[in-house]
Amino acid sequence: MSLAERLRHETRALHEETEQLLYTEPLRSGTLAPEQYTHLMQIHGLFHHALETAIDRHPVFFEGYQPDERRKSAWLATDLAALDASLPDLRPDLFADWSPVELLGAAYVGEGSMLGGKVVFHHLQKSPALQPLLQNARFYRGYGPGMMDKWKAFGVLLAARPEAEHDTVVEAAKWTFRTYQKLFRLTLTEKPAVG
Repeated sequence: MSLAERLRHETRALHEETEQLLYTEPLRSGTLAPEQYTHLMQIHGLFHHALETAIDRHPVFFEGYQPDERRKSAWLATDLAALDASLPDLRPDLFADWSPVELLGAAYVGEGSMLGGKVVFHHLQKSPALQPLLQNARFYRGYGPGMMDKWKAFGVLLAARPEAEHDTVVEAAKWTFRTYQKLFRLTLTEKPAVG
């Protein structure tokens, strides 16, 4: 089984758990409130800012990843500014001690979230309360028409990793999904600043 297949198969349950936690029901039913949308942007913002910072510490390893073309934290900062919100000051060192191989597992989760972005954006538009907030929204538009090319290029990076690293990448991806769940709960507890 390839690394990409293992990642998809072995993280499926955690992926589904995480999706359910991140307001999936109100999103699909068109009842997502602006406060919930803002909370989602804050969670994604914390995650992507921390991941991009960690990846930047390993420029040689991630050269083929082309991190400058995959940055999402600027999109999230723009979306949060439009919501008159900011990032909570939590977990800035989230991936600080991760090896490059482990970060590849986290990047798998981050890149995978872009695949679902188009579907999420469609669901967001069902919520009347969000309509005024979505006109210039950026994050869930993702890579646009270049999405599949970016995903295939990421698959090539995964395929190039030696089998000895596969377990590490898979375990890191699992931990990353759990991290998204922890960020959700932490930011609820800390009552992220809005306004």
